[in-house]
Amino acid sequence: MKTARITYYLAPALLLGLVFFGCKKKAEEKKPEPPPVAAANPDVKVVATVNGDPITLAEFQERFVRAGFKPEHEPAREVKEDFLNRLIERKMMVREAQRKRIKVGLPEINKRIDVLREENGKDVRETLTGLGIDFEKWKSDIWEDLMIERLLAREVNRHVSVTAQEVRRYYQANSSQFEKPEQVRARQIVVVTEEEAQKILEALRTGGNGDFAAMARQKSTAPEAEKGGDLGYFARGEMPVEFDVVFGLAKGGLSGVVKSAYGFHIFKLEDRRKAGVISLEEASKTITEKLFREKADKRYKQWLRELRSRTKFEVNYPALAR
Repeated sequence: MKTARITYYLAPALLLGLVFFGCKKKAEEKKPEPPPVAAANPDVKVVATVNGDPITLAEFQERFVRAGFKPEHEPAREVKEDFLNRLIERKMMVREAQRKRIKVGLPEINKRIDVLREENGKDVRETLTGLGIDFEKWKSDIWEDLMIERLLAREVNRHVSVTAQEVRRYYQANSSQFEKPEQVRARQIVVVTEEEAQKILEALRTGGNGDFAAMARQKSTAPEAEKGGDLGYFARGEMPVEFDVVFGLAKGGLSGVVKSAYGFHIFKLEDRRKAGVISLEEASKTITEKLFREKADKRYKQWLRELRSRTKFEVNYPALAR
């Protein structure tokens, strides 16, 4: 066996959830290289130990499938090794949570499952069965997730705070981030032919463009037709260049017929927001969250190094090969 290469992740990335539930990959730091060791026995079925507790090849494979990897597709060696590193970190933290006497009960597990069911609009048990995943073992993964979340809340988040002075300093040092450009809110009608667009424009000008929303619902081929052609607010450059004609209209004004790759457009300007600067009060929540994440990440990495130094673990990467 040889020393593991443990990767430092942001806290949410440590939780080995299903791809079905929308996992997102986090950025990771460069892994330290392990010292060279002798080749492992190819018949060994233990891929790692954490404080004497084995992680068997069978357990690794089961968890690999539960995390959304397809067993019929042989992944790259680095993928398996990285997953094993994450599994080792997970075992380390679950054991630490138990040492700290953290408890998670069945009602909390069921509550988390209910949240996942509501978010995805799917029956969890039925979906897992279709994926060939054991429901009870997956519930055990949820228990571990909750244990780790509570551990990190205690050991990381509780030690992190952001002061009003830090928020103010960030705001002053990064003033360009809080500039907001001019924005307009517009409606559009899009049709296939220029002839049809001209007829609609004439009808709007004759009958008053107060019926623009109704006309959009009736005639427009664009996705927002059901919302009366409402495009919401947007700044210059956020839409195709043909939409920039809106910035030259008076409030309530109509454009002429504008051709684009999507068809023939008629625009109406509903509202305009002047360019300006987001106030410190408006930006405070966003800045606080950003600074908190940065501090929590730094604290987490420090805490994980300390936990790792107190943990005895070994890894047998060659045992992962088929």
